[in-house]
Amino acid sequence: MSGTRSSRTTAVLTALVVLALPACRSGADDHARAAPAVTTTSAQPVPAVAEPVVISTDPPLDSVDVDPVTPLHVNAGHGELTAVTVTDEDGVVLPGGLDPDGTTWTAAADLAYGTTYAVTATAVGAIGTPAETTGTISTVRPRTLTLPTVYPDGGSVGVGQPVSVTFDEDVTDRAAVERQLRVTSTPAVAGSWSWLSDRTVHFRPEQYWPAHTHVAVDVDVYGLDVGDGVHGQRSEHVEFDVGPKKVAVVDAAELQLRLYVDDQLVRTMPTSLGNRANPTPTGTYVVMGQSRHYTMDSSTYGVAIDAPGGYRTDVEYASRLSNSGIFVHAAPWSVRDQGRRNVSHGCLNVSTADAGWFYENFGRGDVVEVGAAGPALQVWDGFGDWNASWTDWRAGSALAG
Repeated sequence: MSGTRSSRTTAVLTALVVLALPACRSGADDHARAAPAVTTTSAQPVPAVAEPVVISTDPPLDSVDVDPVTPLHVNAGHGELTAVTVTDEDGVVLPGGLDPDGTTWTAAADLAYGTTYAVTATAVGAIGTPAETTGTISTVRPRTLTLPTVYPDGGSVGVGQPVSVTFDEDVTDRAAVERQLRVTSTPAVAGSWSWLSDRTVHFRPEQYWPAHTHVAVDVDVYGLDVGDGVHGQRSEHVEFDVGPKKVAVVDAAELQLRLYVDDQLVRTMPTSLGNRANPTPTGTYVVMGQSRHYTMDSSTYGVAIDAPGGYRTDVEYASRLSNSGIFVHAAPWSVRDQGRRNVSHGCLNVSTADAGWFYENFGRGDVVEVGAAGPALQVWDGFGDWNASWTDWRAGSALAG
């Protein structure tokens, strides 16, 4: 019995030793495998290398034929600008300023045509390292310049007044120009530009302007190539106001000139229009300008003073309606014919009192509608814009379609 217990005891101890050995080896192996992880965790981070400051310009230095309205910027990457100087060939400094974070300088004025600008800029990097750059930028040198003239150029006008922009050189890229034209009105109206020639473009609403409209016109053509190397000399901004609605209406058969203000009849004037040899064109006229005293001269439209039908006559209270010489004016010599028969050379003859009233109460931009008279008034004659249908008017836009 004692021998048996001893054998069992020995067997149990041996089993315990066998079971313990794998556990000891496993612990040793785990410790060996964990060691690299401990080493990695205890490593120090590598310091980042600061990027050097970089100075650049937009457009880039050494650029030539730059559009003068291209915004000039000087930029600092990975740092801040400390000084920027841009001067023209005469040493005149171009104004400009830095943005709040000091990374961009922007010119505060347009560049000039045909000019080389010297650019000098300094900056400092994140760790205080300075940098400097210099160079030049040259703008385009146009073949010639064209100056736009805008009418009306302010004040108050009537509801029929179109906006006219006239250039002193031919415009061959009409679309480019028209994209730079803008009319803003209060209240807003539907309107369109239409080209009357290579130098003249007009804007009119679909209908007469609403009374008391405020209109702003922008012609942003400075720096623009309008075609064939011709560039805009300067841009223009004008504002004007539209007054009450004033429309005068006459029928050549009735010969009574009726004047309406805001659609209310305020005065009726007997009148005499053009005779058979000189019929007054039928259509819608716009008062172009007025003269207290004016000399009517047939030679201005091709008939010599001493030729049959020629004349040179001084008149009072002349309100011009067309380039071809149609006026509302005082004609005391035809008072007996006014309201009865047409005896003028095309003008609307009225009495001196009536001409004075028209002169004082109607003015530029107000409308005169003539019906049942001679051939149609041409769109290009004065402000004959309203004699085109809306479809035809819009077709005259370079951006139509």
